[in-house]
Amino acid sequence: MEEKHRVIILGGGFGGLAAAKKLKRAPVEVTLIDKRNFHLFQPLMYQVATGSLSPGEIAAPLRGVLSRQQNTQVLLGEAADVDPVAKRVTLCDGATFEYDSLIVATGSQTSYYGNDSWREWAPSLKSVEEATAIRHKILYAFERAERSATEEEARAWLTFVIVGAGATGMELAGALAEISQDQSARSANHTDGRGATRAWRVPRGFVRKGGEAGDSARRGGR
Repeated sequence: MEEKHRVIILGGGFGGLAAAKKLKRAPVEVTLIDKRNFHLFQPLMYQVATGSLSPGEIAAPLRGVLSRQQNTQVLLGEAADVDPVAKRVTLCDGATFEYDSLIVATGSQTSYYGNDSWREWAPSLKSVEEATAIRHKILYAFERAERSATEEEARAWLTFVIVGAGATGMELAGALAEISQDQSARSANHTDGRGATRAWRVPRGFVRKGGEAGDSARRGGR
């Protein structure tokens, strides 16, 4: 019996999942490998970061999503090396898988413009862990503002900077405004104006490698 064409897909995000579904009726054997066993719906990540949703509400098991595809198996693992000559993928645990076709859909990483030291103080928003960490920081800031002795101290805790004015940045800023209004309505301590949250959105081009301000910043653009 002739062996079927072997397809390995690295990554279970939107790209990897779409590729696997497209091959549902193809005469191939599909192996989807991801370092997590669930698909994360990233457009709603900001709602996890602001406490509107729990992580489980935006995550779906990959095996469950692809359960009706008889030609597809899902494996938990992280690729460490790809040998295009031997057509072999090696995982971090040493396991190897041979393929006839390889689809790499491992996603992207947040760029800190060459300033990786910022990562500690400005987490990105691409994983459940990062979203929950941001949620903790946001809610802690509101709690500290509630206990502030002065309006100046409260304003400092309620000032947020969002780098990136794309869909996620805009949604995150809007969610922060909603949280602020809700907190202000519930707390009598905020009737003096301390509940005014400020969220600054920094667009692309504002910061360059090495921390230098971009063209829009030098022109005074926001």
